[in-house]
Amino acid sequence: MKIRKTMLNEFELNIFIYENKKDEFFVVAIPTIEWSTTYTYDDYGDELLEKLVASLKLIIDEQEAQNLAHRIYQWTREM
Repeated sequence: MKIRKTMLNEFELNIFIYENKKDEFFVVAIPTIEWSTTYTYDDYGDELLEKLVASLKLIIDEQEAQNLAHRIYQWTREM
């Protein structure tokens, strides 16, 4: 599991990223905002970004959701 830190509205968030290489999926959780999601290695590109943004903007505003979704996407692709 990796833990990444980022800022959101002057608050530092811990983003927990778990990668299951055997079953080829990720679990991403942000306990501070009570948010989590899972997705597979087959999910990628604009479709995945749209899924992340749609889920995040239920909790935070759209611009922040887009920024955070891009960071999550980048972090998981680095793993």
